[in-house]
Amino acid sequence: MSDVVVCETSVKLKKGDITAESTDAIINLNNAKLDCNNGLSKAILDAAGPEVKEECKALAKLPNDGSVVTSAGNLKCRKIIHLIDIRPHNIVDAVKKALKACDKNNMATISLPAMGTGTQKMKAESSIRLIIKGIEDYLSDPSVMTVISEIIIVVFEQDVYKKYQCFFQNYKTNYPHFWAFGKIIELVKGDITHQAVDCIVNLTFSSLNRTSGSIQPDGVAITSGGELESKRIMHIIGPTRVPDYEPSIDRILLECHKNGFTSLALPAIGTGAAGVNVEESIKAILKSILNYLSDTLIPSLETIFIIVFEENIYKKYLKVFQAKSTELQALQREERIVTATFHGAIFTYPVTWTDIGRSEFQEIVLTKTSQEYKDVKDKFFKTTSASTYKVTEIKRIQNVTMWQSFTINKQAVNRKNPGQKNVRHLYHGTHTDAIVNINRDGFNRVYCGKNATAYGNGTYFAVESSYSCIDAYSRPDPNGNKYIYQAAVLTGRYCAGRSSYKEAPCIDGDHSKGRYDSVVDNVDTPKMFVVFHDDVAYPEYLITLKKRSE
Repeated sequence: MSDVVVCETSVKLKKGDITAESTDAIINLNNAKLDCNNGLSKAILDAAGPEVKEECKALAKLPNDGSVVTSAGNLKCRKIIHLIDIRPHNIVDAVKKALKACDKNNMATISLPAMGTGTQKMKAESSIRLIIKGIEDYLSDPSVMTVISEIIIVVFEQDVYKKYQCFFQNYKTNYPHFWAFGKIIELVKGDITHQAVDCIVNLTFSSLNRTSGSIQPDGVAITSGGELESKRIMHIIGPTRVPDYEPSIDRILLECHKNGFTSLALPAIGTGAAGVNVEESIKAILKSILNYLSDTLIPSLETIFIIVFEENIYKKYLKVFQAKSTELQALQREERIVTATFHGAIFTYPVTWTDIGRSEFQEIVLTKTSQEYKDVKDKFFKTTSASTYKVTEIKRIQNVTMWQSFTINKQAVNRKNPGQKNVRHLYHGTHTDAIVNINRDGFNRVYCGKNATAYGNGTYFAVESSYSCIDAYSRPDPNGNKYIYQAAVLTGRYCAGRSSYKEAPCIDGDHSKGRYDSVVDNVDTPKMFVVFHDDVAYPEYLITLKKRSE
């Protein structure tokens, strides 16, 4: 069984017979009369028994929204959700209706079949993408308060199961990305043919273009995306040496500008038959993109995706990608500080800081008898049980450059929202591998925000420390230590989040008013804040704790 997490709900893939499922509900793809007499629907109704068939017959005469809930008869589940006249074009809406029916009937678990792959003869790859999209759309709706904890997709046919499984292996909603020159650059593990973008790039040889003749070494051909999810395909002869990357990527981005493309997907250039070293490949790709963007204005292009299919290549790309993001973040931070200092900015530091002039960066272990230690610990245990956890160490993080950059952003938010509470002291759980990066470079989204995406692809901070204590967010190290930051966060003016957000939306939908400073889970009583810029949160203290023995 494979599983992924969508907006904190477990979604599992299982090979088997849906009539044997014991979830609260199963889905049956039925007709308007609720008496479908073929395929899986017939099998479900036959297994449920005559009483359910009679119930269906009676309910079919009543008005419905395309979904009908009946008892389950002889089946192991509690209820059957009948979805009526499902076609490929309405699978997304049908999934949303089924999940809505679950919430309406207080059902926490549901099993779905491989929708569209039977008599509709839909491609398995397209079917699973639409099913997952329906799940994402429903669970990420801020107005939905769901009780659903588990969704199981049950597949009977082996070939369909294998294709669904491939999708699950590549599925991830929060890929690392950074901003550069006003554009988003994102690294994605997946199949480039499945990318719903304006244009994907196909690296080819001159003899392979059968539509418009051969491509010249410095030429480009753009064709329709056909049955792919991308609108266009850009065919270009792929570079086989690192020095050839920049002119090739220049041509690609220039064509994006000419054609008004807003999104582009690039493959892992040179890592196939060309045999270019993997690390050198991603370094050359990023260098070429950044050089072009620094010199050229591309008004239309908003996002550049780098798509990697193979896991081993993705891991090597990710390491270089993270390093480049950190490097850019440091450069941008220095530029802001220099500019602010030039304009007369004065920086003040927290009164608790010590020996500021000695070093730009220090980790100070607080003595357990100090008032500062007591204050941080007491605040932490206001929302976490002291009988469950014990604090073993608290470190104060003194990072002068990062604090200066945070101060500049705080001054800007205060000017934008005068008289408002713009700074909150919140919690962020992490694991031991990320501590050095956060202490030195801050809450860089390339390293953070991997565990949650329900309200946007940013960095998440909890109002209550107990939330950060969950193992998914503060995974214990081999010695049982858990690590949680108390952070100063510029929450400013906020709105409800959505899983699709990569930055906060414009205030009242009006670009002239600027953007919200953060997004939340609930506007009236927020328990979770999400920020989308790296220096709008400062790691004040690193709290180390352990679970108390039973």
